[in-house]
Amino acid sequence: MRFVVPILSLVALAVMFVWALSSGQLNKLSVAADLSWLTGSVPYLLPVIAAAQGLAVYLLMRHGKPMTIPIISTVVIDPDSAPSEPKTKPSQEQVNTEWVLDALAGGVIVANQQGNITYMNASAEKLTLWQRDKVLGEHVSKVLKLEDLQGNSLGVKAFETNLAHPNHPLQFGQVKLYPRVGEERFVELNTTCILEHCKAIVFIFRDVTADRKIINRLYRQASRDALTDLMNRTSFEQYVEQLAHDTSTLTRSHVLASVDLDNFKIINDTCGHLAGDELLKQVAQIFRRAVRNSDKVARIGGDEFAVFLEGCGLEKGRHIMESILTELRNFRFSWEGKVFSIGASVGLLEFMPASNIQIKQLFSDADKACYTAKALGRNQVFIHAEEKREEMSNQRVHDWGKLLKDAIREDRFILFAQPVVPLHSARNQHFRQYEILLRLPFRQALLNPGSFLPVADRLDLMTSIDRWIIHKSLEMLAGCRGDQQTQPCQEIRLMINLSGQSVQDARLFGYVEEQLNHFGINPGMICFEISESVAISNFVHAKRVMNALHSLGCHLVLDDFGSGFSSLSYLRELPLSYLKIDGNFVHNLVSSPVDAAMVKAVHDVGQVMNLLTIAELVEDGETLVRLREIGVDFAQGYYCGRPIPLVQLRERMKNERDVQAKAA
Repeated sequence: MRFVVPILSLVALAVMFVWALSSGQLNKLSVAADLSWLTGSVPYLLPVIAAAQGLAVYLLMRHGKPMTIPIISTVVIDPDSAPSEPKTKPSQEQVNTEWVLDALAGGVIVANQQGNITYMNASAEKLTLWQRDKVLGEHVSKVLKLEDLQGNSLGVKAFETNLAHPNHPLQFGQVKLYPRVGEERFVELNTTCILEHCKAIVFIFRDVTADRKIINRLYRQASRDALTDLMNRTSFEQYVEQLAHDTSTLTRSHVLASVDLDNFKIINDTCGHLAGDELLKQVAQIFRRAVRNSDKVARIGGDEFAVFLEGCGLEKGRHIMESILTELRNFRFSWEGKVFSIGASVGLLEFMPASNIQIKQLFSDADKACYTAKALGRNQVFIHAEEKREEMSNQRVHDWGKLLKDAIREDRFILFAQPVVPLHSARNQHFRQYEILLRLPFRQALLNPGSFLPVADRLDLMTSIDRWIIHKSLEMLAGCRGDQQTQPCQEIRLMINLSGQSVQDARLFGYVEEQLNHFGINPGMICFEISESVAISNFVHAKRVMNALHSLGCHLVLDDFGSGFSSLSYLRELPLSYLKIDGNFVHNLVSSPVDAAMVKAVHDVGQVMNLLTIAELVEDGETLVRLREIGVDFAQGYYCGRPIPLVQLRERMKNERDVQAKAA
């Protein structure tokens, strides 16, 4: 159809030519006479051709399609002229092309050499929240408010850079775009010059905010511990390695700390993994509060943590880690009616940045210091200084092992007895009660159990030490009794502590029975103490050994009750005679209403279950009065009586027996 008009025009020209020839206008041509028949018909033929042309044009405009209009006609207008309203409605091809441009390129803005906007597509309108019909002619920096990731303004810089380098398209990567209203977005920005001599500059930007959030979430999942949201081992090691090799700060030292929780296994085994997970979350919060903003904390695995103190000296690092230890000691973890206390062992390492530093060696040295802190008694900070110091530490542990073994073999330990006194006249009995305490002579001093028993536990010596205590205690009772069994003498009941290793020793019951028979001791005069934490963590073994000892006639105490606050179901299954209230609650009984409530709660539990209660660490008269008001049955502490050597107690009992014999 589009070729009809040109063809008819050519036909009309041919007819006119023939008409001129036949009418004598071209008389030089011999063929003119032969075309005389056409002369009379031309006036009628030309209107017909003109009508046919008009009809063809009408049909072409009504049913035909215009030729494709290039997108540049809509995007790039004369850069030097002011924008004007379009005079005709955009064609379907224009609409389709712009839709494709929106889908493929994102936001598109065209500016002239003066920086004035000459075109904006629909995607750019959505991203900037500016209406395109109102920004035409405005400077591009007003609409495109761009910043790099460091916060530097980028809009004008991108425009000027394109003018300076018109032959090089520019890629700016991810930048920040601030829309007219609302929060910032992240876009990928590309710019390029178009037309000759860079008469127009095109800004193309794609929204990557959602992509960036996904990438950040994936990175966080890869670099953070899923449970505690602390750094994980991999990201922590990479961070430490980066700063350890940063020699630009040679004058700054750093401190690396390795932390291992104590008593975590007890909680995890007793209450399950859900409780263990919740404990780790709460411990992570303690770390976050205690460190500085510049420090990094990571969960290395299980109950192991690491802390990196950036730009920190050794003494400052020690102070920070000791404050964390204090927080952990005072922390009480509660789970389904049970309350637990925890602690930690900390190894510290100070180092200076160096290009050849070995990261694995740093972590290994920090771990060794942590193991040393655990071996030397736990709940303390040990500093790794140099190789000789480490060798001395290892030698110290080795010497402790030899010292303890020699003390067992050569009877170097000394037993003390601390009285457990009744708080009510109704509890006065025909025997006295004492708890057996262990001491170790060392360099003209007597060491408390906390100084050496953790090492003995690590070296698996606790069973041997417990048997030594049992043997010596029964031997003392036999000696106190004298040769004349009929002599009147107030008897002594001794309370002997059993370790976790002894509770799991299948041969303990046989040994106790053998010793009782050997010395001829009434089993009712022996009371074995098992701490609540040991009973919970080894419940099956504890129940077995406690039932066996109870069958002999021995009494049983659940020590430190309240530190773990076992459920009543545990207590119902154990053949107990006493509950000993955790001394941490008794110590602050007068000043702390919470601790007073805990003491009363433990005593109430004892009353319900027909168990006698003992409060330890009683150090003043006011606490003793308060315990009587609560109704606690017995008290133990320096105010009630200081520990005396068991040998001295035996001599005292002998003297009393002799006095009674003479009086009789």
